[in-house]
Amino acid sequence: MLTDEQFTKGHVITLMITSLIGVGFGAGWWFSGTAAVSGGGIVLMALGLVIAVGLVGWVFRFGRSARQLPAGGGRGASPFGKTYGIAVLLMVVAIFAGSRLLTVLDLPQAVPVWVLFVVGAHFAPFAKLFGSNRFLLLAALLCGVSVLAAGLGAAGLEWAWRLVPGFGGAAVLWGTVVAGLLDGQKLAAQTYRSVV
Repeated sequence: MLTDEQFTKGHVITLMITSLIGVGFGAGWWFSGTAAVSGGGIVLMALGLVIAVGLVGWVFRFGRSARQLPAGGGRGASPFGKTYGIAVLLMVVAIFAGSRLLTVLDLPQAVPVWVLFVVGAHFAPFAKLFGSNRFLLLAALLCGVSVLAAGLGAAGLEWAWRLVPGFGGAAVLWGTVVAGLLDGQKLAAQTYRSVV
């Protein structure tokens, strides 16, 4: 979330919401990958849980530390409006339609790859909506991971259909959360210094 304007509590709330969404869906992808592992799944599940809980803790610690920021960004300034809703609705429709088609074509193993690709693509319009090119990078990375998984799966590496989107999707989402929080902390510190 890069902004030329003053970083406010409204920005903090938006960053917290998007970060929690990223942590949650990252955990979903991680556990999807873990479910496809034949051995050592308990260790991987514990690792994913530790990472997710740690990130959630960081999000709330960031929110508490930014209480001294100026107010701003009321409901009218929220990016979670009509465009956001349309992007999410289109994503859900594409996920279900594509998953059904892949199943009918007897390619159920490709469903996780399709879902990750659609999830990635749905982030592209968020760059303008949230005022951050980080969403374009997120879209490109998630789509890239899905293309890699499809290529490896089509080459005969059956494990790639679930493991690459699972662990790759989690790594990209969690990495984006970390980058956003680091950026938010920097912007909050700069704003705080300028208003004191």
